[in-house]
This record gives sequence, structure tokens and C-alpha cells, in this order.
Amino acid sequence: MAGELQVLFQSLPPARKRLIAVAVLAGGITIGAQVRKLVRHTQREQRALCAEVEASRGSSSTSRRVSGSVRIAVDKRFLRRLLRILSICVPSPWSREAGLILVQGCLLVSRTLLTDYISRIEGYCGSTLVSQQFDKFWRSLGAFAIIGIPAALVNSGLKYMQKQIELAFQQRLTTFLHAQYCSNRAYYAASTLGGLTHADQRITEDVEKFAASISELYAHTFKPLLDVVLFTRSLSRTMGYRGQFMLYGYYIAVAYLLRAISPPLASMTAQEAALSGAFRAAHQRLVTCSEEVAFNDPPAGAAEQLVLNQHLRRLLRYTGLSALLRGIQQVADGYFVKYFASVTALLVYATPIYFAAPSARGSQGELTRDYIRSMRLLQNTSRGVGDLILVYKRVTALASHTSRVSELLEQVARLVGEDAEHRELFRKNVSVNHFLGLSEPYHAPGEPVVPYEPPPPPKRTLGDTLRFRRIALDSPDGTPLIRELSFEVLPGKSVLLMGPNGCGKSSLFRVLAGLWPLQAGEITTPAKGKVFYLSQRPYLVTGTLRDQILYPNPPRSVWRGATPVEHSHFVAESGWVPPPPAAELDSSLEACLRSVELEYLLARHGWDAVHNWNEVLSGGEKQRLAMARLLYHKPQYAVLDECTSAVSADGELRLYSECLRAGVTFLSIAHRPALKRFHSAVIHFDANVSKTGRGWWSEVLPEPGAGGGAAGGSGPQVASAGSAPASLMPAYIPGGGNGSGKFGGPTRGHYVGN
Repeated sequence: MAGELQVLFQSLPPARKRLIAVAVLAGGITIGAQVRKLVRHTQREQRALCAEVEASRGSSSTSRRVSGSVRIAVDKRFLRRLLRILSICVPSPWSREAGLILVQGCLLVSRTLLTDYISRIEGYCGSTLVSQQFDKFWRSLGAFAIIGIPAALVNSGLKYMQKQIELAFQQRLTTFLHAQYCSNRAYYAASTLGGLTHADQRITEDVEKFAASISELYAHTFKPLLDVVLFTRSLSRTMGYRGQFMLYGYYIAVAYLLRAISPPLASMTAQEAALSGAFRAAHQRLVTCSEEVAFNDPPAGAAEQLVLNQHLRRLLRYTGLSALLRGIQQVADGYFVKYFASVTALLVYATPIYFAAPSARGSQGELTRDYIRSMRLLQNTSRGVGDLILVYKRVTALASHTSRVSELLEQVARLVGEDAEHRELFRKNVSVNHFLGLSEPYHAPGEPVVPYEPPPPPKRTLGDTLRFRRIALDSPDGTPLIRELSFEVLPGKSVLLMGPNGCGKSSLFRVLAGLWPLQAGEITTPAKGKVFYLSQRPYLVTGTLRDQILYPNPPRSVWRGATPVEHSHFVAESGWVPPPPAAELDSSLEACLRSVELEYLLARHGWDAVHNWNEVLSGGEKQRLAMARLLYHKPQYAVLDECTSAVSADGELRLYSECLRAGVTFLSIAHRPALKRFHSAVIHFDANVSKTGRGWWSEVLPEPGAGGGAAGGSGPQVASAGSAPASLMPAYIPGGGNGSGKFGGPTRGHYVGN
């Protein structure tokens, strides 16, 4: 068909030929203009989708900072970020990763040399076949079959080594991120205080994509570069350097052309990842809040369906538009880099032969040999140069993955640092209310005005007891919760915190644990390992029943699979002591289960059965199991944040009795008055700083087990400076004046203990 059209075109008169040529040219220009218009329309629609997504995220400063200032380009900043990440992936020249890169480099060199040798054999086979030298042809054919064995091994080895490099980089980078993300409670700051969006996706998918992209880039950059250098030298023997320079000039022009018409591949890749993360987050939000949604369904379920479908439409629409832009780009790449490059290569090879004298062209066998070898080398050279031209695509994709991974590293580093951004923002947010609004002298209603001493700067120290001195506490939005809070929890003198929701009880625990920054005052805590925290929602690990009680020690299966370096790091961080022999350990754990009335779990599941314990256990069973965990570890102090709210009243009394019997002193949050009998004092939070001046007051109780507490005697007493029992009188009483070892400032609060 093509031949018939060619004959028909040749038979046309010159005027008709010119008319057809003009029509084809005009059609090409029109199509190009329409394609350009389509590209611009597509990019505008993509920008509109991005703007819609940004608007749906809200107007928080974190959102604007994280997503509003994204700039992805192949520039010095990209190179600095890439070098930093590579320094993590390849920590030293003697590392395993460096060895893998060296081995792959040797394989790439071997493959290029084998390709050059195979092209010689192919040319020799063609020459001997045309000249009918069949003995030499059969020998060369045998050599061809033999050389294919190492060639096949090298090709497979290259793919294997590329995957090994990818996995090694992924392991090294993910392990580094895990160490950063799990230190200094960065994971808590990321999920609670913000500053790190879609951490799960970035640590898993983005790191994996970066490792795949960088390992692929190495193979697709080093090999074509080596091919061009070696094949240029081999081609110089048959066609000289002048024709090759003409071919390289064509490739340089094509490279500039393709770069000029290329869409923003890096930004598209990054935005696709962001949209995918938003879609995943929407599903995760529905899973997390499933009960709240179900209570209002219908129509809440249908509303969530609309939200999920909207995220899906945005993701699919943006991905489809990106595929269209990439498809248009691939048409240009394929034509200029592959097909028209072959035409140029043939033209470069044939031109010297066409203009050479017939006597200088050589015999038919020599021409066949040189043609087969030269075309083989030219094809490989063209492919190598084409790969180098298209490296910009891989580099821009790498720039996108590098940007997201680098942002992850930078944000995690900020969260881990002692002067991390979220802490500074927290302090700045509350300092105005605290130091401006409450820096003037003030007093509680009905009490005399005394000189006001500003609170001490925030300070944390280690000691033998839990001690709070002149604590000022504000919520993250700047609402004042507590002022001038001072008390001490001595061994055996447990303290109960009571008050309405939102008054600062749990906030005080967050400050105590270091989850929130201390704003003013001093906190003294025992060394790590001597304070144990139990929240209202117990955390159950993935593992066996034994692992639930041993937590926060790692599950046995995890410990067995850890490396010696990880063992040393965990022991150094936690001060962990290896458990006793298995029989003795299981006996101790069984006693803990009996103490919390959960021994039936052992009969039902055994020690070594792995379950999803969040689904297997009820809310009360989870809290009992957490108390068994507390009884096993037997810390000096236990901080209990409504940890028995799902347990019956009788069961709650049993659990607290077991804690007292184990010698644990606790700082508790609870709402049931019956728990007062297990405490020496109560700190009442009244959520009314503006009226009381402090937001709290204290109540001294009879000793646990004495006539007024456990046995139902005269009941609790309100502490005051002159009426508190001598055994429970505070060591320091705020309000007694300044300069005499007392904390100063009028308040109804007292130090608890003696």
C-alpha cells in the first residue's frame, strides 16, 4: 500500500506535489496549535484541582507552610537534598550499599564490552555468509551462541543488582526515619500538634519510590554514557568522527526541544502523591471515626460517601490529565529520539559511502560486515544518547520523590530537636495570655491581696518524688487552665485529680510526660522507668497475651528478629533488664492476671496465641489488662488517667486495692468519689481561673485504710493552713508570704505530704 502511494505521488505534476506539501505543512501546524491549546487547557485544569484541594485543607499556617510553598525543580537545592539523602543511604565507602553500587558498575561495563564484541561477531557472520565462506560462518555462529551465555547472565545480574540497591537504600533510609520518628515522641507531635502531613505514606510509599527511582537512574545513566563513549570509539574505525559529531549535534538540538516542550513532571508526580495521600487519609478518618458517623447514619454514611467520591474524582481526574500530558510528551520523545534518530543515523552512515569513489567502497562482503556492525553500534549509540536525553524525565521524577523525602527528613528533625518548632509555637501561643494577662497582682475572691511573685521559668529536674512547683498551664489555643499549682506526691501518699472535663487534668499529665512543653514552674520526676502511665484507652500491641503484659517491652517475636545494634540501642534507651526464665516469667504473669480477674483469658487463649486484641477484648477487659501490665512492672509511681472508667465500681475498687498492695503510689484522674479512699489528698480543678485566680483547690483526706477513708468514718476534710492533720501537712504552703522558703501567691492549694 505504501509503495502504491509512493508511485502515485511520483506520477503527480509538480504543482500538485507542491499543493499537497503545503496542505500537509498547514495541517501539521494546525494540529500542533491544537495540541498546544489542549496542553494549556489541561494544565489550567490541573492547577484548578490543586487549588481546590488546598482550599479544602483549611487555612492553617501549617497547611500553608507545608503545601502552599512547594517548589520542585532540578537545581542546587535539589542537589543538596539528594546528596544529604545519599549520605544516609551510603554511609561510607566500605558499606554494603557502596559494594552493591561497585558490583553493578562492573556489570554495566561488562555488558557494554559484550555488546561491542557481539556486534563484531554479527558483522563477521554477515560478511562470511555473503561471501559464502560457510566454514567461517559456522564457527562465528558457534562463538555467537557461546558469548550469549555470559551476556544473559550479565543482563539478569544487572536487574538483580538494581533491585538489591533499591532494597538496601529503602532499608537504610526507612531505618533512619524510624529512629528519628520514634525518638523524643516525634510521632506524637506529628499526629497531635501537626507539622507533618501523611507521615505513614511518606515513610512507606515515598521512601520506596525514591529508592526505586535513584537505583533506576544509576543504571539508566551510567550504562548509556558508557555505551556512547565506547561505541563512539568503535565506530570511528568504520565511519570516522565527523559523521558521529553530526549525529550528536542532532541529539543536542532534540534535547533542548524536548526540554522546552516538557510538562512539569516533578510537580505532577508530587501532586499525584499528595492527592493519593489525601484520599487515603479520608478513608482512615472514616475508620477512626466510624462510631461517631454510624450514630448519625442516615444520612452520615451517604455524606461520607460523597466526601470519599470527591477525593476519588480529584485523584483520578488529575492522574488522567497527567497521563494525557505524558502521552503527548511520549509521542515527541518516540519520534525524535527513536525513529527520526534512526533516519539520521542511516543518513550519517550512508553519506560517505554515497559520495566515495566506487573503488574506495570495498567489496560486498566488507560493506556487509561494516554495515551490520556499524548499524548495530549506531543503534546502541542512538539508544544510549536517547536514554541520556530522556534522563531528564527520570531526574524530574527523582526530584519529586527527593523533595517529599527531604521534607519528611526536615520536618521529623524539627520535631525531634529540643527546640522543635511545635514546642516554640506552643509557647508563643500561650505566652501572651500568661505573661501579659496574668502578670499583674491578683487574688482569689475573699482572700487578702499579697505581693505577686512571677512564676519561675520552666524547669524539669530528676528527683525521688513527683513534685510540681508553681505550675502554669494553658491549652494549645491559649486558654488559661491552671495557675500556681504546687504539690508533691510522696511515696505512699497517692493524689487524686478531680474536676469537670476540659479543666486541665489530662493536660497536666501531658506536661508531666513531656508531651506538651512546660510553660512556667518546675516539675521534678523520678528517673525513667520509675513512672508508668495508663490512659483511658489502653494500647494493645500486635502479639500474644504475654506480650500485652510485658509492654512497653517489645514482643518476643520482634526481639528475636532484631539486630544486635537494635538490641543495644533499646537497652540503652530503656534500661531494660532481661526477663527471668520462661516458667518463672509465666508464673508471675499469671499472678498478675489473677489480680485483675482475667485468668480466664489464659485458659481461653493461652500465652502464645496471636490475636487482634482490640477486637477480642471488651473495653473493661482492655483496662484490666493494662492494670495487669502495671502490676507486672511495679513502678514507683503510676499516672492513671481514668484508666478504670470502663470497669464496674466493684472491679475498680479491686484494681486500686491491688495497686496499693503492690506498693505503687499513683497520681490519678477519676470521677467516682469512692476512689478517694485510696488517696491521701484530692486536687480539685474548677476550670475557672478568671474567678478563683488559680483554677484549683486541695482537699486532704484521711490515710488510706484509716477510719475516715476506707471504712466510711467522718469522711474527707478540706485542707487549710490551720486545720490539716499534722501527718498530712504540706511541706510548703503557698500564700504564706515570700522569701521564707514558701512558694508565695494567694491560693487555696497546698503541698501534700510531709
